[in-house]
Amino acid sequence: MTRLTDGTRTAEITINEWDGSEYTPDWSNDFFEVGNLPLVWVGAIDGEAHKVEDVDYCIEQANDWASYRGDFYDPEAQVRDAARGIERCVNVGTLK
Repeated sequence: MTRLTDGTRTAEITINEWDGSEYTPDWSNDFFEVGNLPLVWVGAIDGEAHKVEDVDYCIEQANDWASYRGDFYDPEAQVRDAARGIERCVNVGTLK
C-alpha cells in the first residue's frame, strides 16, 4: 500500500494481480517510484505520505494500467494475461 498526497487529497493505493487463486504482493511503491518522492507529514491522517503533484492523476495512471488504457495500452499483454487468468487489480482508498 502506498500513501500519496498532493496537499489537498491523500489516498492509499494498492496494485497487484489476481492469478485465479491468490493475489501477488502489492507493488504500488515500485509503480509510483516512491523512492524518488519526498515523504511529508499529513496531519489529517496522522501519518506520512509521499508528495506528488496530483493524486487524481496518479489514480488515473494506476487505473489505466489495470485496464490496459492510455500509456499502458498493450493489447498483446491483455490477451496474454486473459489466457493465463491474470486480472490486474487497483484498490484506492481516499483518506482526506
